[in-house]
Amino acid sequence: MPTLFCTDTAWHRYRDELLIAEPSLEVVVMEDDHTVSEEDLARITIAFFSADAWPDRTVPFISSCLNAPNLRWLHTFSAGVDHPVFGEFTNRGVRVTTSSGSSSRPIAQAVALMILALSRDLPAWIGAQQRHVWAPHTGNEVEGAHLAVIGMGPIGEETARLGQALGMTVIGCRRTVSGLEPCETRPFAALAELLAWADYVVLALPLTADTAGLIGSEQLAVMKPTARLINVGRGGLVDEPALIDALTSGRLAGAGLDVFAVEPLPADSPLWDMPNVIVTPHNSGSTKLANHRAAQIFIDNVGRFSSGADLRNEVGPFVGGEVGSATSSG
Repeated sequence: MPTLFCTDTAWHRYRDELLIAEPSLEVVVMEDDHTVSEEDLARITIAFFSADAWPDRTVPFISSCLNAPNLRWLHTFSAGVDHPVFGEFTNRGVRVTTSSGSSSRPIAQAVALMILALSRDLPAWIGAQQRHVWAPHTGNEVEGAHLAVIGMGPIGEETARLGQALGMTVIGCRRTVSGLEPCETRPFAALAELLAWADYVVLALPLTADTAGLIGSEQLAVMKPTARLINVGRGGLVDEPALIDALTSGRLAGAGLDVFAVEPLPADSPLWDMPNVIVTPHNSGSTKLANHRAAQIFIDNVGRFSSGADLRNEVGPFVGGEVGSATSSG
């Protein structure tokens, strides 16, 4: 008989749907005091790390999961599993699944927001409003601009579609081209060529040994001085000091950044005060609907888990600190 560990918020909202997916499901609920008895820890076989647990209840929730000796499967609301803690679970033989795809739409919309804001210099308008100054200025339109989307998973594909809807010329870039992408897509070998071509470069990649530091001083030097870099992947994809130098010196026109090398972004980072940079606190995908989609993926997986079917978005074992390939069904 499976026993689910989840927050009180998740249980209260999704109890009926979970019991439809698995009528025999029992539950251990994390309440406000965060305490879970040893007896309850021993009962847990399934855990749902839901969005409402982030960030305030993350540590006690994950700690409880690590101390649950009979845990067989952990599902996370997030798409990324580059944190080493997920490797601890897979190394113990715990199956790990993600909610990949649940936040692709809001993240892509945030990318479009940044593209439009940078093209029209929205920070200047906001600054003038705060100073009560009437200060018209001339911006640029994005129709016909070149958009390079690096990483063509669910976020990259949705970003490409929105770019096309805005009239942009879009080319994607990924490790292995499938031919099913919504735009022309080239392999990583063409990265330098795409960086030189693009007016906007969007990073929508996971952080792996191959992608860490993907954009450094050499790559930034290839880009047009009028180009903008937008990162919604992971901070480690970019050499941040090199990016700051390029932005400060005028070798790059601007950036939209939702992720950083150190999070929260340190208060003394120059990025905070740059007029050509938009900073958001790693929550471009945080919407109520995205959180609901993540829960629906988990609920679907509960039925699959009980029937022995393949789980959606299951990640492979971590090898050398890096997550293995994921499988997706449905």
